[in-house]
Amino acid sequence: MVTKKGAKKSATKTAAKKAPAKKAGAKKVAAKKKPAAKKKVVAKKTAVKKTAAKKPAAKKAVAKKAAPKKAAAKKTAAKKPAAKKAVAKKAAPKKAAAKKTARKPAARRAKAAPAAAPAASEGGEPSEPDGESGLLSSPFNAPRIVGHVNGESFSPNLVKGKWTVLYFYPKDMTPGCTVEARDFEALSHQYQGQDAVVIGVSKDSCQSHQKFAQKEGLSFVLLSDEKSDLCERFGVWKEKSMYGRTYMGIERSTFIISPEGKVVARWPKVRVDGHAQEVLATLKQLRR
Repeated sequence: MVTKKGAKKSATKTAAKKAPAKKAGAKKVAAKKKPAAKKKVVAKKTAVKKTAAKKPAAKKAVAKKAAPKKAAAKKTAAKKPAAKKAVAKKAAPKKAAAKKTARKPAARRAKAAPAAAPAASEGGEPSEPDGESGLLSSPFNAPRIVGHVNGESFSPNLVKGKWTVLYFYPKDMTPGCTVEARDFEALSHQYQGQDAVVIGVSKDSCQSHQKFAQKEGLSFVLLSDEKSDLCERFGVWKEKSMYGRTYMGIERSTFIISPEGKVVARWPKVRVDGHAQEVLATLKQLRR
């Protein structure tokens, strides 16, 4: 027979065993529940992080989308100045054309100036030579002779009361001008016999004239007209052309001026051969 004390002891042992078992089970359940809860919390946090991570990505995507717009805006802004430059370039030729148009009157003046005849106070426009003799049907007042001879201003006393043969030539020591000078020199005594003074005129300096005279043994006067004053007064400073190039220069010409100061004969566009002899013959005809 089991005593009451023994039964109590066994019951107490059984309860003690059951209690730890219950506690262990509860602990297991708690342990299982807590990690699961923690996992859920961690999972939620991870999800939040992913969401947060996705948001910047979305912002970046939006920023990327916005960036092309900015780039397009920049391109548009860049194109506008280019368009303005294109307009400016188109406008530039117009300005250049305007400048060219502005130059035309000047060119016309330059062309017109050499062809200008003596002023009205100097006798007006001379008439054309009468036939081959060079005589003018209507003599005109001769422009005043200006220039330099041997470094000094030309003196009107040199031609006062005498016949004057004034011939214009392009350049010292050139072939045609040399032949013409030699021809006048060869007839210099006959010109003196007709009470005439021969004067050669070009734009060369006085030094150049001195060398030319010494080289060719010229005894008549060579006048320097470096500023083209006398050439323009007599209308021989003109536009010329050579090998397709146009330029201003002296047109070879000769004038006979009477003791009264009238231009009575003129030869424009002179041909050198036999010219000095022809002028002498006309001078003799005038003095008869």
